[in-house]
Order: sequence, then C-alpha cells, then structure tokens
Amino acid sequence: MARDAREWTVPAPLRALMWWPATAFVLVMVAPEAAATSIAAAGVALVALGAVTPLVSKRLRRPVVSAPTVEPPAQDPPTIEIEMPTIEISPTRRVA
Repeated sequence: MARDAREWTVPAPLRALMWWPATAFVLVMVAPEAAATSIAAAGVALVALGAVTPLVSKRLRRPVVSAPTVEPPAQDPPTIEIEMPTIEISPTRRVA
C-alpha cells in the first residue's frame, strides 16, 4: 500500500532526544557538580546516537545476495474431500 503523502514521522535524532530529560535527571543525581557539562554532552551523544542508529540498522537489514539455489519441485498439498448435505432455503417474503 502506498504511503500517504501527508504522513510524517519524527526524525530519529529527535526521538533520541526524548530520552534527554531522564538522562539529565540521572546525571544531576549522580554528579551534581558537573551537571551542566554532562547534560550538554548527553544531549550531543543522544543526537549522534539517533543519527547513527538508523544507518546501522539499514546496513544490518540489507539482504545478503547468494548464489541461486535450485529447489526441488513443490508437491501438491494434501486435500480432503467432504460430502456436504444439500440444504434448501425457502424464499422470504419481501415487504416494501
């Protein structure tokens, strides 16, 4: 099915930045004296991670090209024949 032209997704670096508030909170709790530097570094690291992750995942999902293999001819799947009784349905009255 074709994608809708109006459909839009959040870019990966921005999605990674959604973790920034929680990361900043943890960094302030761990090392409050270096909070400003560590929070800025965490933001840069998250943006870099968000930019690199989609590229790596596309590279990993790329199909591996191999030599063509010859497959044996497919057998017909087994079938079952069932005798069903004939049922007659009387016509209904139409009311207009």
